[in-house]
Amino acid sequence: METWIEQHATLLQVGVSVATLLIWIFYAQLLFQSYRRARRPKIVINQMLGNSDKARFLISNMSQEAIHIDKVLVCMGSGEDRVCELVTDADPEQSSGEKDQSAMLSARLDEVTLQGPLGSGKCIELGAFQNLLNRIWRRAQKNSENGGTRNDAIGAGHECRVEIIVMAVYSSEKGVIGASRAFWRKEDGELHPEDVKTDQYTGFFARRRMARLHSQYV
Repeated sequence: METWIEQHATLLQVGVSVATLLIWIFYAQLLFQSYRRARRPKIVINQMLGNSDKARFLISNMSQEAIHIDKVLVCMGSGEDRVCELVTDADPEQSSGEKDQSAMLSARLDEVTLQGPLGSGKCIELGAFQNLLNRIWRRAQKNSENGGTRNDAIGAGHECRVEIIVMAVYSSEKGVIGASRAFWRKEDGELHPEDVKTDQYTGFFARRRMARLHSQYV
């Protein structure tokens, strides 16, 4: 045995070196993946308080660092009939009259807009589904008055897809990141999520898509 080891010492040394290198590569990959998971931004969109039109939406920042929410978009329908509305700021239709306008001007920013920094582990409420639906409906009516296609599926009694899109800025990522989650409003008015998770847009091409969408609503 000793003679065989002496005869193949060089080959054994090469084998040990290769095995050591593979082990180091394996652990380096684990460390890199752990680092990327820790640094990767993650935004979660949840539905709460039931499935009726009184259901509310919550935007949570599950990233390691704070994010800056720039725009929040709600879209209903699909294809050419899709109607989108910015819901980042408070609904101006709910603030009619000089008294209400004065109250809005004196209110804190977090009471009139979602835009701004959101710390790690913090959340912010988007609002009730019925209020968002009313804003989308008014947008659809304006599009119809301006010669656009009328989308009757947005009204009550029709099944319709609802998508919430959050566009934000994260310190360790270049450009605009985003997240979205889709829900289905059934004919009976019940609202159910399309998938169990929130889609994240943090890759290179995904950020470019978010940047193009962001530029449409500047």
